[in-house]
Amino acid sequence: MRIPYGSGVINIDIEGKSLDFRSSRTEGIPKSLDVDIIKHAIQNPIGTIRLNEIVKRKKDARIVIVVDDHTREAPTEKILDALTEEIGKEHKKQITLLVACGTHAPPAEEDLKRILGRYYAQYNFVIHDCDATDLVFVGTTSRGTPVMLNRNYVEADIKILTGDITLHYYAGFGGGRKSILPGISSRETIKKNHALLVDERARTTNVENNPVHLDMSEAASFAPPDFVINTVADASGCLVDAYAGEMNAVFLKGAEVAKSLFSLEIDDMFDVLLVSAGGFPKDRNLYQASKTIDNSYRAVVPGGKLILVAECREGIGDPYFEDWMNRYASYEAAEEAIKTNFVLGGHKAFYMRKAMNRVRLSIVSELDSGVLNRWGINAYRSVGEALEEEMEEYRHYNVTKTSTKIKEKVKIGIVKNGLDTLLVPGTKNR
Repeated sequence: MRIPYGSGVINIDIEGKSLDFRSSRTEGIPKSLDVDIIKHAIQNPIGTIRLNEIVKRKKDARIVIVVDDHTREAPTEKILDALTEEIGKEHKKQITLLVACGTHAPPAEEDLKRILGRYYAQYNFVIHDCDATDLVFVGTTSRGTPVMLNRNYVEADIKILTGDITLHYYAGFGGGRKSILPGISSRETIKKNHALLVDERARTTNVENNPVHLDMSEAASFAPPDFVINTVADASGCLVDAYAGEMNAVFLKGAEVAKSLFSLEIDDMFDVLLVSAGGFPKDRNLYQASKTIDNSYRAVVPGGKLILVAECREGIGDPYFEDWMNRYASYEAAEEAIKTNFVLGGHKAFYMRKAMNRVRLSIVSELDSGVLNRWGINAYRSVGEALEEEMEEYRHYNVTKTSTKIKEKVKIGIVKNGLDTLLVPGTKNR
């Protein structure tokens, strides 16, 4: 079996159950049709008039198109192809692209060129800064989040959101309102919103009574977009479909499809679960790749082993994440810190400690093994080494215990695209 690691793959030879989806819902659909699928969505919007009609009604309008940053994999250039045709090339000079970074570091020039393609040189673009001094206050949500947004967006005559709808471990799903909060919000706005994640309803695929999702949606309603185009792609990056129109209608439609696409119900619980984040850029750093752990650990028996395979060529990825892992050595300590002194990046430590409260965690990566060991994580440079050592105790168990105590077979699971695969234990295992 070949599993993704960085820009390549690792070959493994082990008897285990593959937990990836066996076929893509886009099997047989050529990439060349992606723009046609996106165009069809834009030309048939849900809950609003067509975008070209909106543009016609607002002469000489300032148009802002919000696009995802370098940590996401939306087909931005193809979306811009379709939007340019719909808006009309005569309005090109009226358009500004706004890169939604949230609290992420700004993308490098090479990242921008990858994201925007030929539009890098054709359009004016602005990179959002969550600490900018000219952010605009638009209101306070019912949950007490003061909403400060990018001035370029707020003052635009026509506001357009783009992006993809994916799994998100406390907002339920990415996409839609998330382009605004956290995408183009202030650091304080994002902190207040994300502090709601300790609620048990703030979890992957759930939007019902999810306080993080509801707070994001309310914040977005203070400066709602005129038009949204969101896509859904499978774990291999193949476009499944696209939806356009009114923000909430587009989000709910896309979330429904994403849930069916990425949620995998399992009957077995596993003693050992080997999970790849899915290769670069999904495993560019531990900050991003750690989402894989939250998607997977509930499928491991309590006290079992989860082996994350993630290159992490960019290191840990966030100083606050690293600091909290150093400072808070238990789930209980991290939870208390989240409730009393929420810091962006610290929430990653909270989720990792939560998983480690149930399973024993190992990581195959390029990270400093000393750092991981101090955190209570077994560190490896190769999958073979990790499997050899992590399986040793099961071999020892079988050899030394009496026949009535022998574990007949160690259950091993393998996930090749863990960032895009939510393992849902069946009813008997919940």
